[in-house]
Amino acid sequence: MKKYSVKDLQERYDLKTRQSVYGRLKAIEAETLKEGNKTYITEDIVNKLDQLQEHLTLGGSIKTFTPTVVATVHNSLDSVNHSLDTNPQYTQLNLFDQLEPLLNPLIDKVAEKLTLSNPINHWEKLDVAAEKRYILTSKEIAILLGTKPKGKEWKRGAFLFTCVGRIGNQNGWKVTKMP
Repeated sequence: MKKYSVKDLQERYDLKTRQSVYGRLKAIEAETLKEGNKTYITEDIVNKLDQLQEHLTLGGSIKTFTPTVVATVHNSLDSVNHSLDTNPQYTQLNLFDQLEPLLNPLIDKVAEKLTLSNPINHWEKLDVAAEKRYILTSKEIAILLGTKPKGKEWKRGAFLFTCVGRIGNQNGWKVTKMP
C-alpha cells in the first residue's frame, strides 16, 4: 500500500500550507497514519482527496462535497477457488459439478439474449391463430402487434380481428386472414 506524506499532498494539490491539507483531511473525515513524528495518508484517502479536488475545480465547496463510494463485489466462485486451493482431492469433474448450478442460469440468460428474432414471427403466430380458430385477448394481440385492437372489427396487416365477447376482464378477438 502506497503512503503519501503531507508534503506530497501539498504538492499534488498545489496548496500553500500544511494546514490546508489538514483542513481537507478533516472535511472528508480521514484518518491519518503516524510513523514516529511523520504523518502519512493512505491511497484510499488520496482517492477521496482527488474526488474533493475535482469537486472544488468544478466550482463546488468543501462543505458540499460527498465522496463517491466504491463497492466491491465478491464472486461466489471465490469460495469454490478457495476450496480447490486448500483441498487437493477435488478433481476437474468435482469443479464442474460445483460450477454447473452457478453457470446454467447464466448460460440460459445469454442464450435467450442471443436468440435471433424473426421479424415476421408475429404474423406467423397470427396465421396459426386464424387457422386453429383461436380466440385471443386484447392483451395477447397487444403483445404480438404492439397495439390493442379497437372497435368491433379491426384490421391489421392481412388479418381481421372481430370482437366476439369477453375473456375475463378483456375483449376476446377472433382472428381471420383476409383474402
